[in-house]
Amino acid sequence: MKIGYITDERYPSVHTDTQQVVKTAEALGQEGASVDLIPPRMARHLFKPAAARKEEICRHFNVEGRFEIRDILSWPASDLRIEKFFHGIVAPLRTAFRDYDVVYTRNLLPVSIASLLRQPVLFETYRALPRSDPRAWMVVRRAAAGARFLGVSTHSEYSRRVMVEAGMDPAAVEAIPNGFDPADFEGLPNREEARAAIGADRDAPLAVYTGHIRPDKGIGSLLDLAEDCPECSVLIVGGSPDEVDRVEREAHARSLGNVRLTGHVPVARVPLHLTAADVLLLPPTAGPLLHAGRTVLPMKTFTYLAAGRPILAPDLPDTEGILVDGANGLRVPPDDRAAAAAALRRLVADPVLGSTLGRRAREDSARYTWRGRARALLSFMERRLAAIPG
Repeated sequence: MKIGYITDERYPSVHTDTQQVVKTAEALGQEGASVDLIPPRMARHLFKPAAARKEEICRHFNVEGRFEIRDILSWPASDLRIEKFFHGIVAPLRTAFRDYDVVYTRNLLPVSIASLLRQPVLFETYRALPRSDPRAWMVVRRAAAGARFLGVSTHSEYSRRVMVEAGMDPAAVEAIPNGFDPADFEGLPNREEARAAIGADRDAPLAVYTGHIRPDKGIGSLLDLAEDCPECSVLIVGGSPDEVDRVEREAHARSLGNVRLTGHVPVARVPLHLTAADVLLLPPTAGPLLHAGRTVLPMKTFTYLAAGRPILAPDLPDTEGILVDGANGLRVPPDDRAAAAAALRRLVADPVLGSTLGRRAREDSARYTWRGRARALLSFMERRLAAIPG
């Protein structure tokens, strides 16, 4: 199968969605698909050979490169990301002349134009669009009226259910969760060696969060947890320098000496920080899912499972069926500080419980590899292509 994978992000990048795109492209290639990744090319890369651009991306995301880069020079490139509009128009025009079996994208403008051009297009989203972004949902529904629109792949059953309830054909929406790359977890040291490698206290209970640290990610709830459990160290991995400075100032204002931030770390080093943990944290708040609407089944969920550590998470619908209370972690009522603190204390005070939950987490992770996801995507694409009349 020949796939044109349109993305309007810049590569390489620290943003989680860029990692998701590259890991997906790599896995599709590993499963036998011919994948062209079609990102914008920045002016600074104007004279950089394609092979060098690809090598930089592969090194950053720790992949072999089972895809080709077909980037498009984008203008104007600025912090306002105006080039997204240009790329959103030009990329589907290019795919129209490449004879792809499927045009695949997370971006609204390309999916609209590809649908108008009668290309077989599959849209992907992590959001529950009818609730989080009704205007974007209208765009998807209009594209879905196209004769060769294939459907929507969502990252969670929660998002799929919301779309079906809003009127999308159930056969045209498939929940295909993200995953993790087993290669990222090869050759890791044990917990004590990992702690030494990242400079963590060898003896203090360690709870770790990895990912973005914008306010809409619920980071304030992690500081609440640190305040309520001063006996635990809370390590926050990720964030830009400005974001790290903001959170450090807030932690200092609250006299939280047990909070440490690393800032951004390379993708390949994230598993080392997970291995050092006693507990892995999803912010125990409903804000990112129900209010901001931007975080639905975080991708870190799957690397957490693969790390083999118990997971403390809010009891929310996006992680249902993946994080199971008492099996691979503990789920607590969102925005209940007392319940979150009690759960963290329980996990660090009972190493047998932590070990049992962590072992089950690692076992469950086998269902969520990137290659497994690629197989599910290819199967969905084939079914939807077969459903196109003629």
